[in-house]
Amino acid sequence: MDICVVLVTFNRKDDLQKTLAAYEAQTHPPRAVIVVDNHSTDGTDKMLAAWAAQKSEIAHIVVALPENVGGSGGFAAGLTKALEFEHEWVFVSDDDAIPHDDALQQLADFCQKHPALAAECAALCGSVDTGNGYALGHRCRIQRGAMGRVDQPVPTAEYEKEYFEVDFFSYIGTCIRRSALEKVGVTRKEFFIYSDDFEHALRVRQCGKMLCLPRCVLCHQGNTPYSKNATWRDYYETRNMLIMYLEHFGKTAFRRRARMRLLTGLRSLNPTKLKVIKEGIRDAKAGKTGLHPVYRPGWDPKQK
Repeated sequence: MDICVVLVTFNRKDDLQKTLAAYEAQTHPPRAVIVVDNHSTDGTDKMLAAWAAQKSEIAHIVVALPENVGGSGGFAAGLTKALEFEHEWVFVSDDDAIPHDDALQQLADFCQKHPALAAECAALCGSVDTGNGYALGHRCRIQRGAMGRVDQPVPTAEYEKEYFEVDFFSYIGTCIRRSALEKVGVTRKEFFIYSDDFEHALRVRQCGKMLCLPRCVLCHQGNTPYSKNATWRDYYETRNMLIMYLEHFGKTAFRRRARMRLLTGLRSLNPTKLKVIKEGIRDAKAGKTGLHPVYRPGWDPKQK
């Protein structure tokens, strides 16, 4: 199985070093590892220069961006770079998600064991282990309920299976077939951050099945918990998710999902959080993307 790994990093030099070592130690090594440096300021550039110069059977490739374009822009750059080569599969993940030594081996073994099924797949995903169980939100399905079509995490019980189908994947431990990327394109860089992976999944699934293989495990403890406090992230979570729903599921699904986001803001009892969410809804309806002039990394809700 010919795999190229794409990682995006920003100011997490120590985490990145551990992650790169884990890919070097894979029992089924990737052919190449591409690291996109999102204009880090913590010395990551020097560390990556030394890494790129190391002798290895794995190609070490660095894409240094002149500015921080968010996770969306970083993955768009990394996937675009990967398509310059001839690798059949592109494995995308975070700089702080450490794969088990046999993570890529599990993917290769599955393809060898089930060649006909693997040939139907546009993506193969691993499972994400927080140390206290699976992070279920990384692998979801479309479900119909009282609020219409919504993305729901695959329940824990299904992780006991050899594999199961998904409709959505995150960019932690997902292997996408090159031909699917060529057909539907790469990440929408204009999202900046959040829902870029879920939106991409909806396009990739047009090219074939998407399976999660629970025995392909990545350890990741960087999940952001819900907070009643207002942050710049609320804007992108709202805007991008709603753009995705509007474009892929239509106006009715958009309105229902927008109401759910409003309820999130109301239940927080935080007027600033509600204001940010409302602005995200307005911009989604208007089709506005890119980096917001106010809600940027480092935004302080206490400042006007």
